[in-house]
Amino acid sequence: MPCPCPFARRFFQRWQQQADPREVATQYAVALRTVQRWFARFARQGDQGIAPDYDHCGQHQARPTAPALVQDLCQTRRAHPRWGSELIRLELEDRHDVLPCARTLRRHLRHAGLQPAPAGRPALSAAPKVPRATRPHQGWQTDASEELHLQRRQQACWLRIVDECSGAFLQTVVFAQPRWEHVQRHVIQEHLRQVFARWGLPERLRTDNGYPWGSSGGFPPEMALWLIGLGIDLIWIQPGCPQQNGVVERSQGTEQNWAEPQTCRDPAELQQRCDRLDRLQRERYPYREGRSRWEVYPELRRAERRYQRRREQSLGDVTRAWAVVAQRVVPRRVDCTGSISLYDRSRYVGKPSIGKSVYVSLDPSGPTWVIADEAGRELRTHAADELTAERICSLSVAGRKGQRSRTPGRSAGGSWMTAVSWATNLVSGFPRQTWCPDFHDKLGVR
Repeated sequence: MPCPCPFARRFFQRWQQQADPREVATQYAVALRTVQRWFARFARQGDQGIAPDYDHCGQHQARPTAPALVQDLCQTRRAHPRWGSELIRLELEDRHDVLPCARTLRRHLRHAGLQPAPAGRPALSAAPKVPRATRPHQGWQTDASEELHLQRRQQACWLRIVDECSGAFLQTVVFAQPRWEHVQRHVIQEHLRQVFARWGLPERLRTDNGYPWGSSGGFPPEMALWLIGLGIDLIWIQPGCPQQNGVVERSQGTEQNWAEPQTCRDPAELQQRCDRLDRLQRERYPYREGRSRWEVYPELRRAERRYQRRREQSLGDVTRAWAVVAQRVVPRRVDCTGSISLYDRSRYVGKPSIGKSVYVSLDPSGPTWVIADEAGRELRTHAADELTAERICSLSVAGRKGQRSRTPGRSAGGSWMTAVSWATNLVSGFPRQTWCPDFHDKLGVR
């Protein structure tokens, strides 16, 4: 009898143990159909089936692909030129009972003269290394993409949330505004609440330094304080290093290739496509050894930490937000009224400090704002009454509604008299004596 190959001997041992063919296929990284054929052979021939049958080698030819399937395959590629063979195969499963593997589909596309789908974004070896989550829902990554062109000259933007460990597309939220900064914070917060209600709370969230997570003012913005208060560790990537948010950055190109926003009539249709494709990527798209992310990571279905809207204030810990703010010391320039701006609220420092730089920190025991000069001498303290649990949950920490541009050298909390004065100057011109000295120096006016 010819000498059996090692794989045949191992398959025979597993068959004797009445092992599941799927488990054997996963263990040895072979096709399930191969294991099923070996097990059927052992059932017919017993231990005689271990030896290779050289007399029948080459007699079984590959199963030909039906012409109707090849025609449907080519039409799907022409309609969606940026789709890969794996995604096309999933789309054809609903219309055909028997399908060849994705490699066979690629061969038919190549013979038909259809170009392959564009390759994904290459990994940058020079990107700084960051620790990645080791289990589902340990860490999420989020990123926004704007100015997505739709039909009839419409534009939209979306926010994507991806699980860092598995790479599963958790949620894509489409907004009708073309620019991400034009979406109101409360609208973003409401969608995040829906995501938390569906998936639970992650341990950490990695994001960039843009709106609404980051702030150029030095202290974390309202949205960041709300997430931190819910027990989520917010991780800001380094400016200019999107590779640190690589999982969600790579998913942006994949989602645009799959959803094809330019063929959508309106943002509602784009939202429906994204919902279907996100579910397909999680539950059906081959991820590892032919299995989907849903099968490889059963714990992906829901995080351990649950979220309920009615328990949000009791679930949150405002002291966590205070501790993060207390880690920062932020410089401020005292304006001509002797005040500085903190979270768009005017805080008085004193006339002797006009035009000077001061340094602001938070004492979390109060909490209290502590304002000191360059030598570290305390100049003034103010109660941080804006950092309450109610204001953080309602995103009303900042004292000014909306996004208005500030006038250089002026406090954010100017009075109505200042507004009247500026309106008068717009008509009669700006006389030199109405300007602040520090504002003159900044503009270089003598």
